[in-house]
Amino acid sequence: MISYGNDPDGRQTLPQGAPQKRRRTVWLAGKPSQTDDVLFILGLILFAAGLGFMLLQALAPATAAKLHWPFPCPFDSLLHIPCLGCGATRALRALAGGRLWESFLWHPAVLFFTAEAAAFMLSQTLGRLARGRLRMLSFNDMYVYALLAVILLQWIIKILIGWRP
Repeated sequence: MISYGNDPDGRQTLPQGAPQKRRRTVWLAGKPSQTDDVLFILGLILFAAGLGFMLLQALAPATAAKLHWPFPCPFDSLLHIPCLGCGATRALRALAGGRLWESFLWHPAVLFFTAEAAAFMLSQTLGRLARGRLRMLSFNDMYVYALLAVILLQWIIKILIGWRP
C-alpha cells in the first residue's frame, strides 16, 4: 500500500506516474534566493568597478584612454566578420562617458544588460533594506534568454550591413 502526503523532509509526495506540476516562474519574491545573493554581490562589485572607471575617466581622461584591449579579435582576424561581442568595450566606454546613443550604436546589448542589472540591483537593494516587506525582482532564466536574443539580433544585423570594427 502506498501512502501519499509528506515525506520525512516535509516535501509533498505524488503517486508514481502522476503528472508533475510545472515549476512556477517567479519574477517577484519576498526573500532572495541563493542565486539572487550571488548576483547581488557580483552587482555590487561591478557597480564599484564601473563607478571607479567613471571617476577615472572624469578625473584623468588620458589615463582612462590608455585602458584598452591590447589584442586583435581572433574571430574577426580568422573569419573577417564581427564577433558576438564586437563593439561591447566601446559601448561600455561610451556608456561610462554618458553617451547613451553612441553606446547603443556600438552594442545594444550593453544598454539592455545595464537596464536589466539596474532594475535588479535597485529592487534587491530596496527589498533587502525593507527586510522582506517589499517584493523584489528575482533571477529568472528569461533575463538571460532576452539578453542572448538582443546579442544575436545585433550580430546578425552587423553581418548583414557589413559592419566592420
